Amino acid sequence: MSLYLAEQPRSEVAHQIARIFEGNDFVGTYTFTGLLAESTYLYTTNASHTGTFTTAPKSPQRWSLISSSCIKPFYPYSPLDSPLRVKGLEYLDDFISVHPVDMMLFLGDFIYIDLPIALGWTSNHYTTAYRQVYASYSWSSRLRSLPWIHAYDDHEIINDWSANETGLYQSAMKPFWDYQGNANPISKFGQDQTYYSFHRGNVSLFMLDTRRYRSANAAPDGPHKTMLGAEQLRDLKHWLATEKRWKVVISSVPFTRNWRGPDSADSWSGYLWERDHILDAMRKTDGVVILSGDRHEHATTLFPAKDKDDKPVIEFSTSPLNQFFEPFDRFHRQIEDTDISVFSYPWGSSKFGAVTFDTSNDRQFTVHYKLIVDGKQVWEYDWMYER
Repeated sequence: MSLYLAEQPRSEVAHQIARIFEGNDFVGTYTFTGLLAESTYLYTTNASHTGTFTTAPKSPQRWSLISSSCIKPFYPYSPLDSPLRVKGLEYLDDFISVHPVDMMLFLGDFIYIDLPIALGWTSNHYTTAYRQVYASYSWSSRLRSLPWIHAYDDHEIINDWSANETGLYQSAMKPFWDYQGNANPISKFGQDQTYYSFHRGNVSLFMLDTRRYRSANAAPDGPHKTMLGAEQLRDLKHWLATEKRWKVVISSVPFTRNWRGPDSADSWSGYLWERDHILDAMRKTDGVVILSGDRHEHATTLFPAKDKDDKPVIEFSTSPLNQFFEPFDRFHRQIEDTDISVFSYPWGSSKFGAVTFDTSNDRQFTVHYKLIVDGKQVWEYDWMYER
């Protein structure tokens, strides 16, 4: 398929051909270089696709993103509604029409291959699930123009996946790469790596892969149990120690241990030895903000400083964009003083966080967070690090 790119309102500036065929579900990724900063481009294809996107400023000092995870079309279920509707996308579109943002961080469970019943376990079945979400009429032109950066989590494979690259992994990951992975920032940590870092202005972000390298969830916790694997842990620690920009770590599963109950072993609660080792490294920096999803609730958690020169670490964990929530049993509660609950909110089948970063003062990192639930703001919070 041919794609033609033009800087508005000028004439064509680039032309590229991508090979698309049935084996990749007729999905292609195009890479253009040399584009102008903060410019709007129109794209068209010989298959009648058309749209626009705007490139980033060279050195933005204040910018915003949306953070959430978990999409299941046709939820809440209604016999009067379309099975392709994703109401959370409509809430998101309404929000960014008034409060423009620069990107979307989607932290996994974009598909649910296994809920409410399994669709099947071949690459074709996984591909069908992606196609269903992207076929929703809830995608607006605004949402299609917004840059989306993706993690994957367990439901892109099967619930609570911890079997590394065995079994279903290869069948599940091919459509992930076709639809999302190939358009993510290129990882400097190796070809086909699913963890990566990127930056915007004076903010650097590290996207973790919490599935591919983890030990079994049921394994006893300790030095030999890992969520990240040795190489990813080494790369993360090196990034924490050497990156000079302000830092954001992105995890598909929550760092906080305050969510209890039967599913807690699938999050960092089941990997506390490694988690605490990472948090100690984070405390030795100028400060780290963690963004996560997965639990179909919101929780903001503070991990206090241990030593005099340490910095506390803060986590904003928010989901789902469109899925169920637990209306009766509350599994979130603070017990230990290692995880201070700042705010938690379980209700609502659509939740996302709007996060604004401000680095206009070279010695300050200001974060403004808004929690949006079912289309309405229910909470906001300000956080700041100083050098």
